[in-house]
Amino acid sequence: MLTSDQIKAYALNELGVDKIGIANIERFEDAPDFSDPKNIMPNCKSVIVFLLRIPRGCYRGIEEGTHWASYTVFGYTGIARRLVQIGYNLSKYIEKKTGHEAAVVSSATTVPERGPRGNAVEGKARREVSVHHRIAAFLAGLGEIGYSKVFLTEEFGPRQRIGVVLTELALDPDPIPIPHICDRCRLCVNSCPGAMSKTETVTCTLEGIDLEWVQLETGRCKQAHFGFDRKTSPFFVKRFPGVYMPMEKQENTWLQAHDLGHALFDAQPTLAALAHHEFYLAVCGARGCHRACMKHLEIRGKLKETFEKKVFAPMKYWELPEEPEPTKYHGLTYGPGEEMPDEVDFFSGGSWY
Repeated sequence: MLTSDQIKAYALNELGVDKIGIANIERFEDAPDFSDPKNIMPNCKSVIVFLLRIPRGCYRGIEEGTHWASYTVFGYTGIARRLVQIGYNLSKYIEKKTGHEAAVVSSATTVPERGPRGNAVEGKARREVSVHHRIAAFLAGLGEIGYSKVFLTEEFGPRQRIGVVLTELALDPDPIPIPHICDRCRLCVNSCPGAMSKTETVTCTLEGIDLEWVQLETGRCKQAHFGFDRKTSPFFVKRFPGVYMPMEKQENTWLQAHDLGHALFDAQPTLAALAHHEFYLAVCGARGCHRACMKHLEIRGKLKETFEKKVFAPMKYWELPEEPEPTKYHGLTYGPGEEMPDEVDFFSGGSWY
């Protein structure tokens, strides 16, 4: 029979995860009802949570305003696909070695604003349930949920993505550390393009530990993520120089913002090129929730993984003007005498910058 240590060794040495922990199912008793792993696997005994670090350098292009694809591929969409593959291989390993069922829980299993759907039926799970990956990672002893709601570890700060596998195999759980990384500096809130509430928070108590994180405006988060913040997206400004949608005034739901992003991606050449390869660009580059937090933790010397360049970058960010300025061109919009073509062949190699 597999032990916790054997599963961890396989994940670390064979599958290449950067950190792994285990929670027993009893720890989820106080978690949100829709996030109960038993909604997915009724006989679940253990929740295995693993992390892949995000390379620090893949934030560099957006930080400097030069290159957006690296963060999307190596810090967001691409890494999420690798997490699913690792979860698949780990699930196969557990089932083959023990005869107990195991299942991957994708981070994209539900649209956040919907929550569980349908009426509860005895003995059956409600539709569109999920497992709160950050709560699972906390209960597996991997770190803590920061004020921004992003998961933080001592090794990498906010630089990781989370994978989850459920299993009917009973395993020894890891201890849960008391939260100590986040100091509630609120730089995440002040640096984010309007997606974090200035006053409202969410609180819960898990395993006797009180947790709190900021209330997210999920529609604004998704709009900034898809590049509709004029201050941080050269692609939107260039293609729609006269459109003014200040983030703090947007009232779209997450789903409406998601649909708007997909509708307009093909109208923006760089975004269309990535979408052509099945990627959707994370245009904001996690400006507040990742980069501002990472810089702050590095300045404080709080992270175990260190670099030759001890602090990633100064706190000050580049910005484009938020309001349209039709007589001024900032190197990222079509200038005087340039006409926006009705159709652009994005894949023929022509220059559009």
